[in-house]
Amino acid sequence: MKLNESDKIYSEIIKSRHNNQPAVLATVIDKTGSGPVFLGKKMLVFADGKKIGTIGGGDLERVVLRDASNAMRSGQSMIKKYILTEDGSALDSEPTEMLCGGEVSVFFENIISSTKIFIFGGGHIGKALAYHLKNGDYFTTIIDNRPEIADNISDADDISIADYHNAFTDKQLPRNSYFIITTHSHELDYVVLKRLIELDCMPAYIGLVASKTKFKTIISRLKKELDYEPNLSVLYSPVGLDIGGSSPDEIAISIVSEIQTIKYGRKNNHLSKIQNGIIINS
Repeated sequence: MKLNESDKIYSEIIKSRHNNQPAVLATVIDKTGSGPVFLGKKMLVFADGKKIGTIGGGDLERVVLRDASNAMRSGQSMIKKYILTEDGSALDSEPTEMLCGGEVSVFFENIISSTKIFIFGGGHIGKALAYHLKNGDYFTTIIDNRPEIADNISDADDISIADYHNAFTDKQLPRNSYFIITTHSHELDYVVLKRLIELDCMPAYIGLVASKTKFKTIISRLKKELDYEPNLSVLYSPVGLDIGGSSPDEIAISIVSEIQTIKYGRKNNHLSKIQNGIIINS
């Protein structure tokens, strides 16, 4: 069956969410006066400038494309009003170069992809994390340097087999993502943590699976090797809420619980833990 324009747009929205691809849906929600613009017209805009659908073409579409890109960068949805006359000047409107008269309001809706979680290490804890995260609104990527790991993980959205030293760049790590470090060696844990700090990718959370002693040793080394004081305000270790249990599944549940408190602004509900090498009672 041939898809109409609206069907194509909604089909692409589903694909963009599945593929972790940002997009903005621009919809005409109000119109006064004349002009080749109709209520309900939609245009889906992607980060590379590709678009599906149209809201009427011309200068209006040009400025809407620009503002869709701005909305995508900010991550915020918004409503914006446009004047379709060359000399219009309403304070809450932006004039276009169109001469057909009237005003158009457009709603820019960010097609929010799932919260990004990167798990460094696909061992017992990494595998358990993927399992407990799979039914939440998360897009989970496991990164490991052991090829055989991929055969044992079925619950992650993506698996990357790569050397931890160069497995990712700042462009591959969206801002406000969540990172969990649980590799199979202390040295690799340090490699990943240092790389994340150096990239300054504005994470929402970095959880390091470590004992108190291991954590303090890593932080001491990190501060010695960097030529600046690192921002460790989003670093949590020992990772997870203190809810009891020491099996991989119990540890994973405690980490997911901690991530939930950060995501939903319940950070003050944390029990006593070490953060940045200091005991915090909250």
